[in-house]
Amino acid sequence: MSPKIAAIIPARMAASRFPGKPLLEVAGLPMVEHVRRRVSLSEAFSDIAVATCDTEIADVVQSHGGQVIMTSPEHEAATDRVAEAMAQVDCTHVVNVQGDEILVLPEDLQTLVQAIADRPDVPAWNAVSRIEHVDELTDPSMVKCVVSKTKRVLFCSRDFAFLGFDEGPFEPVRKILGILAYSGPFLARYNQMERTPLELLGSIDQSRIIENDVVLQTVEWPRGYPGINYPREVAVVEKYLEEDELQRAILARIS
Repeated sequence: MSPKIAAIIPARMAASRFPGKPLLEVAGLPMVEHVRRRVSLSEAFSDIAVATCDTEIADVVQSHGGQVIMTSPEHEAATDRVAEAMAQVDCTHVVNVQGDEILVLPEDLQTLVQAIADRPDVPAWNAVSRIEHVDELTDPSMVKCVVSKTKRVLFCSRDFAFLGFDEGPFEPVRKILGILAYSGPFLARYNQMERTPLELLGSIDQSRIIENDVVLQTVEWPRGYPGINYPREVAVVEKYLEEDELQRAILARIS
């Protein structure tokens, strides 16, 4: 039987690094709506919903015709919110598209969905891309990982300065992108796992998966566009939307 893959977009107003960012207006749309519309353009999912604990977000998404699943305000990690929302969706797998991945490409989401369809027994997946500049290794807004020869995530951190790279290639380090995927059975037990030491230290959801000896398989995308984690990154994203030909074309389709 072919997997039935849904997309859930977790979003909350109380983001520690940039409160209120899901409703930040960028190029005429709230950020969460940029993400939802790009996910919809992929035509890869059986269902698409925004998972939130905030009525402000729910009202905006519903006003644009989107589906919302209300979740507990107690969740510390986005994956916990997605796990709660999954219980209300008819699917075998869930793709977690973080609500700040404003430049995600529909065709990249299709690539991830195809990887899941090819190997539906894998419990968890993460989209990654190559490190492009040495300063990305120490950028705290960007989670990085070490990848094994079989493309599994071995370790995650926000700072890989200890590796001593001066220039690329930066093997075997990759940028972790804010798009994860899970099988239904794994996600159903994720939020029953206690938060782990490395997860708490780095505020990285993926660490809980790795520290519990669960396979986290990567799917490498050609390019890792930035999300918005801090206010300083808004101008960077706006520049991509203005100057990147592919991003301009997608913006025209969703506006």
